[in-house]
Amino acid sequence: MNMAGTSTPPERGGVARGCVTVGLIMGLVPLGGLLLLFSFVATMEVDSPDAFAGWRDNLSGLALFPLALSVTALLGALAATLWASPRVRPFVGLVCGLLLVAACYRAYTLAPMLKCWGHNSIARQADGSYKCADR
Repeated sequence: MNMAGTSTPPERGGVARGCVTVGLIMGLVPLGGLLLLFSFVATMEVDSPDAFAGWRDNLSGLALFPLALSVTALLGALAATLWASPRVRPFVGLVCGLLLVAACYRAYTLAPMLKCWGHNSIARQADGSYKCADR
């Protein structure tokens, strides 16, 4: 009942929209984090030449696609918070923000490797540059 004494119909789809929003957020945030982790793991051997010296398989192109999908999933989760409760927005924003900062760092470390896109082997030099070869 409202102030005038008449009843107003409940908002249609409120519960369903809330469930879909929570499902999107709970699905997209972990998906974005796992894809970002996979992007880091794909070139871990090339990133640490002290532990893994010599030529390695060039997986830089393979690491780029999960990185792009991760950013897309995290931005989708942030967009889904527009329909979520205002109490959820800061938490999801913080988690997505931290993961997006990690994605920016990953893009920064992955960018020099991408010059070797067409080659099947890559090695990190002492000065931090990458050398490409076809074995």
